[in-house]
Amino acid sequence: MFGATAGSFILAFVFVTGQETTEPELAPLDGWYNNLLHPEWGAVDTILLRKSPTSYADGVYHMAGQNRPNPFEISKVAHRGIMGLGSERGRTALMTYYGQQVVEEIMDVQRPGCPREYENIVVPDNDPLYTAGIQMPFTRSRFDARTGQSPSNPRQQLNEITPYLDGQLMYGPARAWTDAIREFKGGRLKALDGKYTPIQESFPDINNIRLPFANPPNPREQSSDDRLQPVARFWRLGNPRGFENPFLLCFGVMWFRLHNFWAEMISQQHPEYSDEALFTEARKYVVAIHQKITMYDWLPRWLEILNNGSIYNITDTNSTPERPTCPYKGYNPNIHPGITHEFQTSAMRYGHTLVTPGLWRRGTPQGSGNDLRGTEALRNCNWTRTSLKVPGQVGDQVHAFRLCNAYWNSQEAVTEDIDALFRGMASTLGEREDHIMVADLAGDVFGPLEFSRRDLAALNIQRGRDHGLPDYQAVREAFDLPRLNSWEEINPTFPNDVPASTRDAIANLRQLYIDKGLNGSYPDDVDLFTGGLMETTFDGPGPLFRAILVEQFCRIRDGDRFWYENLDNGLFTQADIDMINGITIFDIIRNVTNVDETQIQTDPFIHNAANGDICPQPQQLNIDTTIDLNGQTSLILENCTGFQTYDYFYNSEYSFALTFFGVGLCIPATVGIMILMAKHSIKKMALKKKKVAKKGKGGDPNMFDVLEWVGPKEGERNIKIRFDSQRRKIHVSDRRGKPLRMIDLRQRGEVQIRPIYVWLEDDHSLSMCSVRAEGEIDLILKFADMEDRAEFVQKLEAFLNSINVEMNQTHMRHDIIMNNAQTKEKRQKLLDKFFRIVSLQAFQGTTEEMAMEPLDQETAKQLANIKLTRTEFAEAFGLKPTSIFVRNMFLLVDSDKSGFVNFREFLDFFVVLSSQDSDSKVQLIFNMYDIGQKGVLSKSDFTKMIASLLDLSDSTLDKSKMADLISSMYRVANVREGSDMTFADFKKIFADEEYAKTLASATLDLDGMPSDSHNTKKKLHARSQTLMRSYDKDSKSKGLSNRKRGTTVRVTTKTLAYPKTRAGQLWFQFTSWVATYQLVIFWTSLYTLCLAGVFAERAHYYSVEREHAGLRRIAGYGVTVTRGAASAMMFTYCPLLITMSRNLITFFRETSLHRFFPWDSMHFLHKYIAFWALFFTMVHVIGHSINLYHISTQSSGDLNCIFREYFRAQDVLASFQYWTFTTVTGLTGVALTLIVIVMYVFALPYARRYVFNAFWTTHKFYFWLYLFNIMHGSARLVQPPLFWLYLLPCLVIFVIDKMISVSRNKIQIGVISAELLPSDVTALIFKRPPSFEYKSGQWVRVACLNLGESEYHPFTLTSAPHEEHLSLHIRAVGPWTTNIRELYDPDRLEVKKKLPKLFLDGPYGEGHQDWYRFPVAILVGGGIGVTPFASILKDIVHKSKIDDFRFPCKKVYFLWVTRTQKQFEWMTDIIREVENNDLKNFVDVHIFITQFKEKFDFRTTMLYICERHFQKVAGKSLFTGLSATTHFGRPQFQDILRSIGNEHPQVNRVGVFSCGPPPMTNQLDRTCSDLNKVQGTIFKHHFENF
Repeated sequence: MFGATAGSFILAFVFVTGQETTEPELAPLDGWYNNLLHPEWGAVDTILLRKSPTSYADGVYHMAGQNRPNPFEISKVAHRGIMGLGSERGRTALMTYYGQQVVEEIMDVQRPGCPREYENIVVPDNDPLYTAGIQMPFTRSRFDARTGQSPSNPRQQLNEITPYLDGQLMYGPARAWTDAIREFKGGRLKALDGKYTPIQESFPDINNIRLPFANPPNPREQSSDDRLQPVARFWRLGNPRGFENPFLLCFGVMWFRLHNFWAEMISQQHPEYSDEALFTEARKYVVAIHQKITMYDWLPRWLEILNNGSIYNITDTNSTPERPTCPYKGYNPNIHPGITHEFQTSAMRYGHTLVTPGLWRRGTPQGSGNDLRGTEALRNCNWTRTSLKVPGQVGDQVHAFRLCNAYWNSQEAVTEDIDALFRGMASTLGEREDHIMVADLAGDVFGPLEFSRRDLAALNIQRGRDHGLPDYQAVREAFDLPRLNSWEEINPTFPNDVPASTRDAIANLRQLYIDKGLNGSYPDDVDLFTGGLMETTFDGPGPLFRAILVEQFCRIRDGDRFWYENLDNGLFTQADIDMINGITIFDIIRNVTNVDETQIQTDPFIHNAANGDICPQPQQLNIDTTIDLNGQTSLILENCTGFQTYDYFYNSEYSFALTFFGVGLCIPATVGIMILMAKHSIKKMALKKKKVAKKGKGGDPNMFDVLEWVGPKEGERNIKIRFDSQRRKIHVSDRRGKPLRMIDLRQRGEVQIRPIYVWLEDDHSLSMCSVRAEGEIDLILKFADMEDRAEFVQKLEAFLNSINVEMNQTHMRHDIIMNNAQTKEKRQKLLDKFFRIVSLQAFQGTTEEMAMEPLDQETAKQLANIKLTRTEFAEAFGLKPTSIFVRNMFLLVDSDKSGFVNFREFLDFFVVLSSQDSDSKVQLIFNMYDIGQKGVLSKSDFTKMIASLLDLSDSTLDKSKMADLISSMYRVANVREGSDMTFADFKKIFADEEYAKTLASATLDLDGMPSDSHNTKKKLHARSQTLMRSYDKDSKSKGLSNRKRGTTVRVTTKTLAYPKTRAGQLWFQFTSWVATYQLVIFWTSLYTLCLAGVFAERAHYYSVEREHAGLRRIAGYGVTVTRGAASAMMFTYCPLLITMSRNLITFFRETSLHRFFPWDSMHFLHKYIAFWALFFTMVHVIGHSINLYHISTQSSGDLNCIFREYFRAQDVLASFQYWTFTTVTGLTGVALTLIVIVMYVFALPYARRYVFNAFWTTHKFYFWLYLFNIMHGSARLVQPPLFWLYLLPCLVIFVIDKMISVSRNKIQIGVISAELLPSDVTALIFKRPPSFEYKSGQWVRVACLNLGESEYHPFTLTSAPHEEHLSLHIRAVGPWTTNIRELYDPDRLEVKKKLPKLFLDGPYGEGHQDWYRFPVAILVGGGIGVTPFASILKDIVHKSKIDDFRFPCKKVYFLWVTRTQKQFEWMTDIIREVENNDLKNFVDVHIFITQFKEKFDFRTTMLYICERHFQKVAGKSLFTGLSATTHFGRPQFQDILRSIGNEHPQVNRVGVFSCGPPPMTNQLDRTCSDLNKVQGTIFKHHFENF
């Protein structure tokens, strides 16, 4: 055991303590309440003490010594020099490294602060170690966040462990750590592979539980993967930094073995002891032994060894400032044991100058005694050679072990032979006691991955400045030492006993200060570390460092209530203390290793060969030297590996670029997918609409159902072809019989009809053929099969033979037929040029005015020879080729009776129409119908003319109406009814004073004629003035009028007080705009301000208030923007749920709250908020692309500090791909970005129109959007999750709203009837659910069970609240509405099969239902947009029958804009019912038929005149049969609204409600805005688009 004496003491003590019944109090692991008077003294994480005043540059926290020289320059002149000079007093490497483990026991200030504060040291010019200009990383120490706020409260750094010698070195810094290294059996610490005996060969267990040991990169290796090794490779020791170098690790293993040695001995003596009792007893002795050796064996030798071998007497009672002492007088609770800054940053670092560049290792010696002394030692001490592990060096072995290549590779040497290391440390002398560090520290000490080799001397200097230490002189004064008056006084032995290297270093340091403009006379402003080391003598540290060291260790001992010599703590008896005092480091080594007393000296801290210590080192270790040892000549030490840097962004470049490129590419990719889906949907709809050619034919043998290929763009269409032998024509019509074109094969004069060419497809399906006739577009026909084609060709040949036309039949390939086809598109391009040339000739313009390129000779020839067919002639003017009007006009123009209209004929005709001569135009019409050229029109001719004009508008009149119209016109002409009408009589009707100007400006609208020529503009302007005569201020009717009632919206002029200055005008426009949209402006402004506030608050917080967190310092102000954007996203995405709560909106808009909040603008608010959500999402994503780059350039340790909820092992680099694809935050961030892209792309109007199902499906991603947003913040990387705080109230509202909808929208509603109406409108009448209450103008969402139970679409109810059933009118414009039409098609439904049922959700409110709140309401419906007004008009009819019919609205104007009234005949019936029941003249209806061009053309003029004649007679419209006025063309909303505003001057606000296509509603909205700028009346516009 520990020798005979020590062993008897131990056994006796073990036996005695086994009888104790009361367990003594043990030292607290965290240091708290060691001192009962001051519980926090000596506790973990308490501040370092200061003996000297602070000297921060700003008095608070800025680095001290900013005017001092660069630490590199000081290191170069003061701490680098001659190496290989051994200790003058025999201090060994074992003593040096024991000192390092003492440091690890009492202080840990190495962890940098959070956030990292970098005060990097710039490498100066001409530095021999590093490249000039680069920076050596330096992070400031962790500090108490409660300090550093003012000069009275300067920054104070923290000691993260207790300052006591309490065993943290052996057992860890916390209870959890201690438990992790215990076996919990026999009181032992856990051993590797369970091997506890022999004790000399046991090692701690492997760290497979990943205790957080310090684990910097291994600087020896060449690649980052090899330099970074997992912490699991270490053993389970108590010292977190115990694996820095092999020599430090040796002490860790030694204490581990000593504990188990004691536990085993106590267990043998007291088998009844529990594991806990055994562990506690063993720990108590190990700690006490460590205290004794440190304080009374190591420290005196550390402080001073005189030349005669005597050591410092620390217990001497005679104490002076130069030679302080402290005999133990017992525990003193008034002594603070805390570590001082002066001790931590400088004095204890004196040992750095003793560190050797390596170690002589010794195996088991051969012999003993004198065999190991003198010259015999070289041969018999068994000096162990070291294998080279660094490439690029000579040989394969060196004599000694190199320190610089052993950092963080400690286990290699220890596992190889720990005994050789102990023997070597006992024999290897430390470096000479001076100010010089070896290269392994001053240039080759380990560093971070980006700076593998650092200068420890420069770091020590910078550390003192970091802690705000004053200069060297001030610290001397603080320790009662006198100030020095010269540089030479620094070293007390100057000049006689000071080595030359020290004298030179002092002189060079002085010169450096002079060169920097500092004091060269006195050593003022010298860093404490440098000044203190300059005092060093061969005996040991100089007076200042000695005073600091003694003062510190004495306070540690005297302030420790659990010090082993304190009898009052009850831990030990005096006999125990005496026994402990008898144990030395030599005793421990020989009992826990295979090193016995014959292999090392009894005082391993000192090796004195002169006194007979065995195995003196062969020579002092030095770099770049060789030695011949036992016949082997080689380098003593291997070279250190070179300095390496590292870019943390390495291996992230491609993933970074590809990720953001890929995410960015998702936008066009999603758009592309959406467009492809839309095109597929369009194609699918077209295929559904298209009916394939029927097999065989119907009852008419001369009619065939076929498919016609029109062209590459137009595709195919279903047509009917009929052979008309009587009229020698081939008629082409659609399936409903509407004429599309015809091929006229009649012979004109002597010109023979050229042959018809038929090309038959001889490949593919053999079902196509092409029919080509002269001057006609080819008929490319597809049949059901080859048999149908053969039958068609046979019938065609028979037809042609019957009219004496030759047919040539040829077989050709499919591609030849298609490529050579004369399509409508090809023909139209030629006709466009033809019509432009006609316009050029008629208006005598230039090619530039006609937007024409110069014609080549070939094109000019083609144009000169072109001949228009009757179909092309009709299409040129937008007319039907089959109408009598066209026929007569064509026959009139075809002067040569060739059956075609050539260039000259068309030009002559066009010149007449383009003239301003109304007589010539009337003459032209007269001649068209005076077929016999008799000079008169019979009543039959006149009736046919009127009928042909009606036919142009798809209108018909019953016989009575026609008779009334004819009679009225005869009366106007003053001609007896039934007699012939001369041209003079005809002129009275159509060219009288009332209509002459209209007719003079009328022409036929010519397709292809440009609208931007000067002359054309003038004519079109003149024509446009005639269109709105019925309500223009210059017209005779003076406004909109209802002829039945005689009410008129009068237009009177008045002078408006409009500001004359530009500023005044702008202000007036602005105030009018605000008055119109005041609620929307207020709430959007309020929301926008709140949104800006949310953004600004978070941005300010992360820029200023969260500055201590450090993320902004790394990522710059980008992080403030992204955090602000993140909160703004929360404030935008969450309220979107409220804008989708339709039931809530409908409920509140019925309350008085509608006066304070624009519930009808929720759709706008939804899009407005969504816009900001997208904007801040983009800001967030772009910002994070920058932030992630910065974060990916940081080490794992720094990131662990920044992200407090995140831990990444130091050996694993956090690359960009790690952050992006393996963290919850990153992965959900990518997913959220993709979800937003998909949702927004498919929310575009184009997508909603053509792929509504995809829009609806992707919009349901909101569930994942909110879920991933919650997950995104749950990782708590930067802040606690906040999204749920924004989401929760909105989500509760939304869920309640959804539950209301779900409670009713899953009830199956039976459809009573379905009717397919013209213009692809489907009318559905279905049962009204019980308790379904709604208002006119409201809308519902419906889903069809057969088309998907979850696919709902919104439609406005066309039924009125009083009706028994509900009705919808759905126009087929998209996939779902098209499917609905097909689903309810009677031809597709099986006989007696029930109509498919619906799901109904609603009703929901919208602006249209508020029509009655305004004194005057204007309802404008366009196309299918009349549906909400159908319900409103029905409601008006119902309420008008009630006697006490009262509400605020006094007048309603209904403007129906439709292509033709036949499109929505059901609406005509509703209007008729309104007129019949509206006895109070409550409603004025005006119908605008837009199938006529806006330009007031020739045919429209004629119809206009007929319409006015009929209204004068019957008081009804010629076309609709309604009293409502029918107008031709599109409404001029500005004139209409101005007229209504002037008709009701007492009304301040007029409600304008529109529904229809966006162009119409947008035009009306602009009109309201324009009028509100200058008009007294405010027009409040509510609109919906479809």
